[in-house]
Amino acid sequence: MDTQQTADLSLILPRLALDLVAISLLLFGLFYRNYKRPDLVAVYLACNVGLFSVLTVLSFSPLSSAVGFALFGVLSIIRLRSFEYGHTQIAYFFISLSIALICAIDLAGISLPSTLVVFMLLAMALVDNAKFRSATEHAVVVLDTAIPDPTELSAHLGNLLNAEIIHMNITSVNLLQETTTVDVTYRRSSH
Repeated sequence: MDTQQTADLSLILPRLALDLVAISLLLFGLFYRNYKRPDLVAVYLACNVGLFSVLTVLSFSPLSSAVGFALFGVLSIIRLRSFEYGHTQIAYFFISLSIALICAIDLAGISLPSTLVVFMLLAMALVDNAKFRSATEHAVVVLDTAIPDPTELSAHLGNLLNAEIIHMNITSVNLLQETTTVDVTYRRSSH
């Protein structure tokens, strides 16, 4: 091994370790524990490792890093558009990509990336804990009756879900087929 490769590895290995520890904590310590979705763990891990690897190669290559960003941007858009992700799933996807970006880009020092990664993990742990998450629930409900009146619909949903309706958005009312589709945020009744 020549001196340049050894020096490069000494810069890369601490960042690789930081990336792997951080993504493991995010996916197994937070995401999988809360949602039990191994399929999404695989997606988030693959995107994180892939992005870290490409950015690391680009940082030692004469190619512009814009090429790498464009490639991952196109792939992310295609994948995100071919499957409907929830808001929380998109947040985990974004954090997994951000960890890879922060760990792979600046090869001058490890303290700033470490601080930022810890900050992101703590932020996700705070906003995606069971107490915060269980405050409200969200669903898209399709009713087998047409209820165009928002007040009547809110009362009907409250009875149906045994919940307090926090917010609702009627997405469609079909009077011919007698259906109502509503996007609803609610809080379960305690009794």
